[in-house]
Amino acid sequence: MIRYVSVVAIAFLSIADAQGADSIETAGVVDAVTVYRGQALVTRKVEVPGPAGLREVIVTDLPAHIVAGSIYADSNDSVEIRSVRYRVRPLADDVREEVRKLDEQIREVHDQIQATVRHKQLMTEHKTYLDKLEQFVAPTATVELTKGVLNAETLKGLTTFLFAERARLADEELKLAIEERTLAERNDVLQRERHTLTGSSTRTAREAVVFLNLPKAEGGRLRLSYLVANANWSPSYNVRTDKDRGGALLEYFASIQQMSGEDWNDVSMTLSTATPSLVAKAPVLMPLSVTLAPLGQEQQLAQGGGKGGRGQSKDELAKQQRQVEMQRGNTLQAQQLQFDAAAPSAQAAGGNYDWILNDLACDLQMIDLLSHGKVTRTRERSSPAEVEGLSVTYELASRTTLPSRSDQQLVQIAALPLKGEFYRVASPVLTAYVYEEAQLTNATQTVLLAGPVSTYVAGQFVGHGDLPTVTAGEKFTVGLGIDSALRVERELLDRTESVQGGNRVVEFTYGLSIQNFRDEAVKVRLLDRLPRGKESEVNVNLASTSVDLSDDSEYQRLDRKKGILRWDVDVPANASLADARTVEYKFRVEYDKGTSISGLPIAMP
Repeated sequence: MIRYVSVVAIAFLSIADAQGADSIETAGVVDAVTVYRGQALVTRKVEVPGPAGLREVIVTDLPAHIVAGSIYADSNDSVEIRSVRYRVRPLADDVREEVRKLDEQIREVHDQIQATVRHKQLMTEHKTYLDKLEQFVAPTATVELTKGVLNAETLKGLTTFLFAERARLADEELKLAIEERTLAERNDVLQRERHTLTGSSTRTAREAVVFLNLPKAEGGRLRLSYLVANANWSPSYNVRTDKDRGGALLEYFASIQQMSGEDWNDVSMTLSTATPSLVAKAPVLMPLSVTLAPLGQEQQLAQGGGKGGRGQSKDELAKQQRQVEMQRGNTLQAQQLQFDAAAPSAQAAGGNYDWILNDLACDLQMIDLLSHGKVTRTRERSSPAEVEGLSVTYELASRTTLPSRSDQQLVQIAALPLKGEFYRVASPVLTAYVYEEAQLTNATQTVLLAGPVSTYVAGQFVGHGDLPTVTAGEKFTVGLGIDSALRVERELLDRTESVQGGNRVVEFTYGLSIQNFRDEAVKVRLLDRLPRGKESEVNVNLASTSVDLSDDSEYQRLDRKKGILRWDVDVPANASLADARTVEYKFRVEYDKGTSISGLPIAMP
């Protein structure tokens, strides 16, 4: 009871102090932004004027997609932050100047449309009057004509007036129709431009109310930071090389889309692949209890039934566990995960994510405890870096401006000159084209994230590709397009078959040829492959080759053992048709004569 009274007293005194403090309203200045995948951390600089004493600083114009629970304030200027709270209040107009100007233009267009509609109504009334006048004139003229008292001049004047008015109204109708169409198109453009700026119409003021104590009479400064949603970025690259292939320039770009609802003008920007977490405490590991069950039930549990009988595999359970872990790290966004109907949800568990994580881990451990047979070494779960990508950060060298828009905005992260080996590669079993490639070395300290690549050779665009994640010091390969001066062919030259004992022996002879239509010799990596099978079932041996296989140590250590054949051949200039560079090789396949060979699906890399 004493503690309760103390808390109430402290709260009352804080409210009283806040009510007695001077109130300052300011938007501050957006100074720094860190863009994550799906979110951004925004920091505003807020100047607090003197004199010294208690202040209530209202930071206005917060964005529409702010994560309210992430707001915090700090200061390196001896400003004492007492409390920070978030509030929302309705407004008559959008709080952003750019949007307000668009709203004014939209209202002007609407007024013009209404004026046009009213003008059309008046014209309709005018036409109705002319119709009535015409209905009066015609019968009257007929009566006067029969009585011989027709006034020809009056009739002529009325007729001329009617035709002139109808012609004028027709022209006016055409002008109004064109004007109405033009205004409708203008309104549509303005509405789409407004939607591009805001994503949706906002009529709400979002504010952070910071209660502080200012010790200096000359004032001070604080920083207000918060997370916003609807912000994302992805990497992309340009690879440029000259015709001499002396090296390559790798241009690293970030394609940023931010629809947070606020513009970032002249900010210090950082790009990160980390995930901002709103939960700092590790999940609590709870005890695992087991009991005995009748024989027969353990097999069902071992096959993924789990103690709850959910019938899920280890992969499914591990995936669900990662989902809960991610949700636990961002509970303030109030987005509930969807699980199987039989699986426990955060709502059913009263938001106890630690209990859910332990419950799913229990099912995973029970599958291990009850499984039979040989154990294969597998990783229990992928690390966060492998699941979400490496956690890296890039600080842009210059300050950047990014308005809140729905379109992608490109900024350059770095331009990296790289050295490497340039070569041509031919795989005639796959294609008759010969491609040029470069194996580059990332000699910088910049980690390159996986993303699309556009390749330019001597200033000319040659095609698109993909770049894997490349760490510092790692080698990677980029494609430089098709070499149109080279062609490659693959031909089955001979096939013989015999039976030796209980086995069938089949020998194949293939010929590979490369034509070079340019006036200079080139070096080509020529690739082919042997079939592979279990040694106890199918025996495959390379019998002979007219050119020695490549002695490259990396090839011999990796690809050669997988049945990949590689020759590093020099193709002379103007080597076409009969002068083409050729390679012949023979291999032998031996297997039980009572069986036949069947192909297996190609394994994904």
